Amino acid sequence: MTSAASETESTRDRILDVAEQLFAQRGLAGTAVRDIARAAGLTAPSLYNYFEGKQALYEAVIARGVQPLFDLIGSVARGTRRGEDRTGAMLDGIMDHLASHPDLARLIQHEALTDGASLEKIAQGWLRPIVSQGLVAMAQEPDPVWTEEERPLAVAAWIHVILGHFAMAPLLRSLFDFDPLAPDQIERQKRFLRRYAQLLMSGAER
Repeated sequence: MTSAASETESTRDRILDVAEQLFAQRGLAGTAVRDIARAAGLTAPSLYNYFEGKQALYEAVIARGVQPLFDLIGSVARGTRRGEDRTGAMLDGIMDHLASHPDLARLIQHEALTDGASLEKIAQGWLRPIVSQGLVAMAQEPDPVWTEEERPLAVAAWIHVILGHFAMAPLLRSLFDFDPLAPDQIERQKRFLRRYAQLLMSGAER
């Protein structure tokens, strides 16, 4: 990569980082391009050299955040791991990715709470394929714990548990006197999720 191309990519990533944070705080409608540009150290006209407009920038933020999750789940599902190993690898990967983009969960939550204009596109264009892969994987388990009717509820519960760790970080920090986004707490949450998955999928009680 040339120096100019590297600088362009670096600037683009900086814009996306700033936009992700501001969109999470204010939503799409409440965030102005000039505010994103200012926080990224640019002018509004220069930002348009990288993105056509606010909607295109918003969609790029979502794509950068959600596409790796889709790729991860697909890769683990196609792999040779089975059972607890597969579930654990998937959970660890999701947590690691969200830890590197902690505002993504808040952005999705903001859209859900405000019934934002982009919620349907986020749900149908990005999250539904991930959810569909999860449902297919559950249906393929040799001894499924959940009935067909219960599977969507089980996936919904996982969405709450995983996204909630990041979206509700300020509340959790105040309640439990630890930083949910600190590296040691991310590792603790990963261990908890593995244990939680074992309990949910053990089939001990039906």
